[in-house]
Amino acid sequence: MLRRASLSVVASFLLLGCGGGGSDSNDRVENASVNAGADFGVEEKADFTLSAVGSPSGGTFTWQVIEGPNMKGFPQEGQELSLTAPDVKVDTSATLKVEYLAPSGVLVSDTVNIAIGSRNQLPLPLIEKIAPDRDVLQYKDEVTLSAESSTDPDENGKIIEYAWQQVSGPSLTFERNDQVTLSFIHPLLSANETARFKLTLTDDEGGESSTEFSLTLYKNAQVVFADAGEDIKVIEFDKGQLDASGSLSSTRDYSCLWEQLERPKTQLDDLISDANLCQTTFTAPDVDIASLLKFQVTVTEPGGFTDKDSMEVSVQRRAVGENLNDTGQQRCFNSEAVIDCENETFPRQDAELGRDSFVLNEGKTGSGLAAFDFTKLDENARPILDSSTSNFSCVKDNNTGLIWEVKQANSAIPPNAPLRDTRNTYTWYLTNYPNGTPGTDISSCSSSVRCDAQIYINEVNATNYCGGRNWRLPTFIEMIGLFNYGEVAGGSYVLDPTYFPNIANPNWTGSSFYWTSQPSIEGASDNTNLIEAYAFDMLTGETVELEQDNKAYIRLVREVSNNEE
Repeated sequence: MLRRASLSVVASFLLLGCGGGGSDSNDRVENASVNAGADFGVEEKADFTLSAVGSPSGGTFTWQVIEGPNMKGFPQEGQELSLTAPDVKVDTSATLKVEYLAPSGVLVSDTVNIAIGSRNQLPLPLIEKIAPDRDVLQYKDEVTLSAESSTDPDENGKIIEYAWQQVSGPSLTFERNDQVTLSFIHPLLSANETARFKLTLTDDEGGESSTEFSLTLYKNAQVVFADAGEDIKVIEFDKGQLDASGSLSSTRDYSCLWEQLERPKTQLDDLISDANLCQTTFTAPDVDIASLLKFQVTVTEPGGFTDKDSMEVSVQRRAVGENLNDTGQQRCFNSEAVIDCENETFPRQDAELGRDSFVLNEGKTGSGLAAFDFTKLDENARPILDSSTSNFSCVKDNNTGLIWEVKQANSAIPPNAPLRDTRNTYTWYLTNYPNGTPGTDISSCSSSVRCDAQIYINEVNATNYCGGRNWRLPTFIEMIGLFNYGEVAGGSYVLDPTYFPNIANPNWTGSSFYWTSQPSIEGASDNTNLIEAYAFDMLTGETVELEQDNKAYIRLVREVSNNEE
């Protein structure tokens, strides 16, 4: 630093007081000066000495820090001071000022600059295994390593970053690798392996240091574990998932083989689409009651070791399954043409779901198109083994358990037609609907009383037709369950003509509508004034709401009684 030498001015008998770094504001003082010494450098926490020279002698020296880090004990007096450099995080400097009070009372000063170098001590890493509290580490153990005992030797220093790294050993998975601890799950191993880890610490001054640590991970007696997945529930005819992808092997590689252990009595063929896939599907069978399936998977690892696991599938009937067949549709379509089913662009079509999609794997009690299952019955409701016969009295739907009326071919014009002639028509009236109006016209049926639905039901039951006296109008769901919306060979209507011949000719009345037992709220002012009921066109499957005093055709149905089962 710039120093000023003492100058003698004879004329005024004055001296210019000066020191190592300058003087006080009085450039002209009498016989007084001070020098704090040359600027110098020192490392943090190192010992050093400050020494000043004052003239004339005999005065007092006072030191203070005027710039830079704080130093203990200042201000303090003395011509010479023994000090320790402060702890600093980065290289810095301090400016100290010395003031000298001469015996004559004149005060002069000087400054000295001290460059203080930061000398960072690197952190001291230490790794300990803190869990589990035993030496032999086994499969599925949660192993935890800790750097909690690592230290930073610097005064007021601290560790600010932890970085864990696996150097070698089996593949391990860590949730976090930047915390004071590192945890992982002991993997499945077929031989003992050493896992080596590296820990790098960073302190608050940017210093880094590392250490490594090794662990022995022990082999497991069983080297493959099969996992067939959770038990599931499916609806009959739907596809279910079989998933053994949760299985484990020490090599991370394995193959699967599925088999069915338990099956309902109705199941004839295997359900699994590809038994050799770890993730595969099955098609739930047709069931009359809730049933249980059981599947088992055998998992094999490359060394030939195997393990088995099983899961159960609860198969439920569809909510409408007791009263509704499938649609008969067995083809899939886009907006313009027939396409292959299971198309990702046009997914989950009618042909892919329900009984129709399952019929190739499912036996039938009788026969019929698509998934429909009918049996022809004689006049006493006994099954006829020859399904090709045209001589039968009624038809049983084996899927729903219902027995359906088979109409007689038209042989005369009403009212001269026989009781069950396909040409007879009736108004909608049932005695359990008190707001209905009995039909009074007798010109459209063979009855001498009136031509309405209740009269027809009564007269058919009186004949014990096809062994039963519980004939009735079908419900909306029961009626639509007969319709085949796929291709019906030999006819243009939605009923299979092999089992339901003699459909009403629309030329007779202008339509082929058949009554259901379901009244409609259309046109009603309240629930006591229902004036319409639902009917279906047996040619097209169209549903309409007809006023109850209109005339339409009737096809009766009944449940199987206990003595018929």
